[in-house]
Amino acid sequence: MGRPLCQTTGSTALSPLNGRRRWTHIRSRGAGPEAAGVSIDSLPFGFQYGRGMRKTILVLAIFGSAVMAPAAPHQYKYLPADCSALVGLLPPPPATNSPAGIADLETVLQVQADRTPGQVQRARRVASQSVFTFAQPVLGGWFNPTNCPATQRLLAEITRESQTIVDDQVKPHWQRLRPYQASPDVRPIVGRPGNTSYPSGHAAVAALWGTILSAAFPDQAAAFQAQIREVMWCRVIGGVHYPSDTAAGARLGTAIAHAMLAAPAMPETLETIRAEAAPFRNPATTRSAAPVGQ
Repeated sequence: MGRPLCQTTGSTALSPLNGRRRWTHIRSRGAGPEAAGVSIDSLPFGFQYGRGMRKTILVLAIFGSAVMAPAAPHQYKYLPADCSALVGLLPPPPATNSPAGIADLETVLQVQADRTPGQVQRARRVASQSVFTFAQPVLGGWFNPTNCPATQRLLAEITRESQTIVDDQVKPHWQRLRPYQASPDVRPIVGRPGNTSYPSGHAAVAALWGTILSAAFPDQAAAFQAQIREVMWCRVIGGVHYPSDTAAGARLGTAIAHAMLAAPAMPETLETIRAEAAPFRNPATTRSAAPVGQ
């Protein structure tokens, strides 16, 4: 299996509009979209402006091919224009019946057999993580959207850009089954994600956040590394990832973060994060911080 491409351009594929799902548009001459294997309801939001727009699509399809303009390359604020090195960074996951693949599944089953109530609670906390719940054990409860709205916006953009690599390209490329799909003996105690297993998206985004926040707060770098490891292990405890998934996710997320740290926009971003945090990192003002948020 070849390496996935960084970007797709041309008339048959468009960049995802919701950051998570891909849409393939098939052009068919002389027939409606359904005849080409495409449901109108499956088209992106931009092609669904009410029933009038649906009729327009049908008219275009009946009287000729609906020509789509080539998709423009991604316009990133933090990622490089060419992300092919990041998309192709990871090796293939272990084959199911290889020694490494068997060890992966055995680890999940042994962890499951020894799960404690405390571990279950940790796994469920990580399953619904946000950048704030990820960082609060390190920075404190003041680190929340109420106190840090600019930080929230900036980290949301950083996260969205990373997902165009992890969720939109790398995970679909490898198509690895989740542990509970590979073995009926695996019983997850967190939600069952609808995408593939390799690499772990939770581990990737944790490594992304931890690396970016370590650049903003270098004195807390070791603590953020510990939080990344906590996320990695909790996805195995939860029964939804193999150890090799989380190791690959952390590697990819770290590489994405380092690529972003080289972006011209990043120094200003880090300074904004530090400036917004400064009043709350001062012990004299911490008591007046807003309550913990998500």
